[in-house]
Amino acid sequence: MEIETESGSFAKIAESQSIIESTTYFVWRKLQCIIDLLALRCCMRWSIALALFLFFVYRAVHNGGLHVISYFLGLYMLEQFLGFISPKDELDVIAPNQSVLPTRENEDFKPFKRAVKELDLWKSYMMAFAVSIAISYIDFLNIPVYWPLLVGYFAIVMFIAFRSKIAHMLQYSYVPVDIGKRNYTKANIEA
Repeated sequence: MEIETESGSFAKIAESQSIIESTTYFVWRKLQCIIDLLALRCCMRWSIALALFLFFVYRAVHNGGLHVISYFLGLYMLEQFLGFISPKDELDVIAPNQSVLPTRENEDFKPFKRAVKELDLWKSYMMAFAVSIAISYIDFLNIPVYWPLLVGYFAIVMFIAFRSKIAHMLQYSYVPVDIGKRNYTKANIEA
């Protein structure tokens, strides 16, 4: 829909928005195509994430610290990781004496479902690394702070968060780590 004016400025604005929208759509489609290609390649995905993280660390070391950006990146990564090791269904509604695992034969086994899936964790880390690297090029965001204070505060926040998460895991007896599939041997089947 074009609006006719003497200068034709509205038509130019509408046309430029169309170009921006089509370019944005094209870029997001290409990114989604890359994500789809990497979806089944776990080691390659995390290798790329590690490379981006190491590039950010390189930028931080050679750019005089980037303490505030690094601090917020660490807090975001901690929050996402806590979501990764948290169950999707809130276990707080379960009575304290009730076990998550089945205790009788007629009960169904409920597998551990994460609140944040591994692929979503990778996507959020990649986005955080990319944004942090982009922000690291903006000089006025390199705010001088006393970095031992930020490191100490981050360690305290991490300790408190993990202590409460481990207490929650022990209270409801669930483990968010699956260490491979159980292999059945002939001795296990006969027993």
